[in-house]
Amino acid sequence: MATIATAVNTPFTPAAGDFIVQCSAGIAEVQRSGDADAPWVSVGIVTGNQAPIISNPVAGARYQFVQVGAITPVVQADQ
Repeated sequence: MATIATAVNTPFTPAAGDFIVQCSAGIAEVQRSGDADAPWVSVGIVTGNQAPIISNPVAGARYQFVQVGAITPVVQADQ
């Protein structure tokens, strides 16, 4: 499994299939966009010490972490 993202407000494009997101400090929202022209929509909120699995059925879909609250989150996505 390789790390594919470690920053907030930086889009990343996982391959089709499952990937893991984690937040070890702060709170982050995971957002998804179908392509460069599509709006960002919420996938869910990840808080400290959570690592949910996200299913990505579409190759080319973009994801990003967005900070929620005052504390900058420490995030990572792995696939």
